[in-house]
Amino acid sequence: MDVETPTNSPTIRPINKGVVHRICAGQVIKDLSSAVKELVENSLDAGATSIEIALKEYGEEWFQVVDNGCGISPNNFKVLALKHHTSKLSDFPDLQSLTTFGFRGEALSSLCALANLTVETRTKNESVATHLTFDHSGLLTAEKKTARQVGTTVTVKKLFCNLPVRSKEFSRNIRKEYGKLISLLNAYALIAKGVRFVCTNTTGKNVKSVVLKTQGSSSLKDNIITVFGMNIYNCLEPVAICKSDSCKVEGFLSKPGQGSGRNLGDRQYFFVNDRPVDLPKVSKLVNELYKGANSRQYPIAIMNFIVPTRACDVNVTPDKRKVFFSDECSILHALREGLQEIYSPNNASYSVNKVEQLIEPEKSGPSSGAESCMFLEQLSPDGNGCIEILNEQQISKGNTPKTVE
Repeated sequence: MDVETPTNSPTIRPINKGVVHRICAGQVIKDLSSAVKELVENSLDAGATSIEIALKEYGEEWFQVVDNGCGISPNNFKVLALKHHTSKLSDFPDLQSLTTFGFRGEALSSLCALANLTVETRTKNESVATHLTFDHSGLLTAEKKTARQVGTTVTVKKLFCNLPVRSKEFSRNIRKEYGKLISLLNAYALIAKGVRFVCTNTTGKNVKSVVLKTQGSSSLKDNIITVFGMNIYNCLEPVAICKSDSCKVEGFLSKPGQGSGRNLGDRQYFFVNDRPVDLPKVSKLVNELYKGANSRQYPIAIMNFIVPTRACDVNVTPDKRKVFFSDECSILHALREGLQEIYSPNNASYSVNKVEQLIEPEKSGPSSGAESCMFLEQLSPDGNGCIEILNEQQISKGNTPKTVE
C-alpha cells in the first residue's frame, strides 16, 4: 500500500476530551477479567466481607459485583464515575504508604466509556438505597430510590459495545475470557481472609451455575482447601521465609517428589502485600528449583511477599500486575536459599550466577542489583537476616525450624 508523504508539516492540536477518554479507557479495561478485577478490588477497599459476582452468558451480556461494604455517600454520587476522582489518594507521596488496591480513580470512569454502567448503593446512614445511571462520559444522568441492604452493586452491560472490533473479538473469545476471570477470582478468594466469594454464571434459559463459592475463612490453609480441595492441599507444605524486616514470604508450595506437582504451571499465584501480581522472576526461580526434585512437573505455588509499602512500586502498568522491588536482589537470594532447604537441602549446585541472571536490571525498571543490595544494607546493616523454612514434618515432630544464616 502506497503511503502519501505530507508536503507540509501537520498542525499539532489537542485531542478531543471524549476521544482521549475512550482511548485511555481501553488501556485500563482490556478484557473481562480486568473489568471484574477493578470492581472486586473496589469492594475489598470498601471493607466488604461478602462479594458476589454474577455473569450472564459468561459475561458477554452483562456482569455485576454485589458487596456488603460501606457503600457510597450521596455527596459522592456526581463525581463517582468521573476520571481521576478517588477517595484513596490525595497526593503523590501517599503512594509510599498506600494500603488500598485502587488509587488512580480510573475504573468506573473507564467502564462508563466502554459499556453501560449502573450502580446501586447504600451507606449505614441512609434508610434506603439509590440507583444511579451514568452516561459514557461518566456523568450522572439519573437517580432513584430502591431497596437494598448496606453495600454496593455495580452492573456492567455490553462491555466494549462502542468499540466494534474489540466487541467482536470479545464475543469470539468469551470462553477464554471467562476462564481467565475464574483464575483471577481464585487468586482473590485464596488471599482475602474473612471474605466470602460467590461467582455464578447464567446461560440459556436462566440456567444458573455456581462456579466459585467460599466461606470467608480466616486462614490461607482453609481458603486453599475450599478453592482447590483437600487432595490438592495434601500435596502442599507451608513455607515461611523471613529476611530481616525487608521481606517476608508466606504461603504454600508443592512437596518434592512425583505426584505432588502438576503437568502445567497453571496454579501459581503470587501476591505482594495481599495484592495478586505477576512475578516472572520468582516464578522462574521456583520452577527451576522444583525441577531438581521433580523434573516432570510444575509446582503449585501460593506465595505472599510481605514488604514495606515504601519498598515496592505497583504504579507501573494500568492493571497494577507488574511490581518493582527496591530490594529485588535480597528477595531473590533469600528465596533461593529458602527453597533449596525444601527441594535440594544437600545440593548447593544451583549457582548464584543463575540468580544474578534473574535480577539483571530491566531498562525500564528503577532498581539495579547494586541499588538493591545497597537498599538491603540500609534496612539490615548487620546483615543478620534469617531464613526460616517451616514444613509439616517439622511442625508435627515438634522440631525447631531450620534456619539459614
